[in-house]
Amino acid sequence: MMNPDLKSIAIGALAGMTSALLVLAATTHLSASIVFLILAGMPVFIAGLGFGMTAAVLALAASFLVLAFAVSPLFALSILALPQLPAAWMSRLANFARPAEELGGPSNVMAWYPLADMMMRLCAIVAVAVALTLLATGYSRGTASDIISAATTALSAQDPTFSMDAAVLAQVTAFYYYLLPLNQAVMSVVTIFAAYYFSAIIVRTTTTALRPREDMPSALRMNRDSLYVLGVGIALLIAGMATHNNVLTIVGASIAGAFGGGFLLAGLAAFHLKSRGKSWRLPALILAYLTISLTGIIFLIVGMLDTRRAIALTPVAGKPSDKNTTDTPNT
Repeated sequence: MMNPDLKSIAIGALAGMTSALLVLAATTHLSASIVFLILAGMPVFIAGLGFGMTAAVLALAASFLVLAFAVSPLFALSILALPQLPAAWMSRLANFARPAEELGGPSNVMAWYPLADMMMRLCAIVAVAVALTLLATGYSRGTASDIISAATTALSAQDPTFSMDAAVLAQVTAFYYYLLPLNQAVMSVVTIFAAYYFSAIIVRTTTTALRPREDMPSALRMNRDSLYVLGVGIALLIAGMATHNNVLTIVGASIAGAFGGGFLLAGLAAFHLKSRGKSWRLPALILAYLTISLTGIIFLIVGMLDTRRAIALTPVAGKPSDKNTTDTPNT
């Protein structure tokens, strides 16, 4: 029988190499980059959720070495920051549990780390990672201007009649400057959570998962404290816009985008729950996801209005319990 330590090493190394190959696929197939980025986080999640933190850390190391050799150490470091490190940390939190008795609950069940708190910490890590990455790479208004100028030049080459007024060009550049960190933070939170969701399903069906299955439509909510952090992010963003301070703008946009992404997911989960059992559920969900760029603000507000911490419970082995393994009381 294989030694558990050797098994963790093998699983972690394989997961890291797989994640690195998926990242490389995302860079060469831009049209499907979001799909590949979701898949890239899944090997790390599977290693962490199914085989422990040792396997997750080894997956990070293996992926870093492969990407550093194939591309560059700086590129490998950026991928380590997003999505791999948040995936490893979130899988570690997902496996945390303690007796429910310590929280004032019954003595025969275990209480698992609340999903709302996991989401809050995921958003915080993403906000820090996005801000540090953009600041380290020198992102600024000048960078946004160069990107927009290159795009307009390419469009002009394809269509000689294409032209853009200087004032309109300035507005587009300013909009893109604020949009990029916001969008990157939102998409990072969404893709990392998607990787967690699908990885948890795979782990439950292929190995012995530690964390019980949760009903995501009812369990996926944000911690109430996340509202205050989102407010701080918006305040910093507004201050950066008013003073033209690049650091405040990037930090504020990263925080607002990351926590906005968390509340967006919570709002979508609430919509899934409210539509359950309704005849119009399927077309409504399809329409909601197809128009998410327009209706996203509605789901974000819904997520902000429904903040709570649901705790998954499982019976302690050898002790009888009348609690359901997916009981999720509010705290």
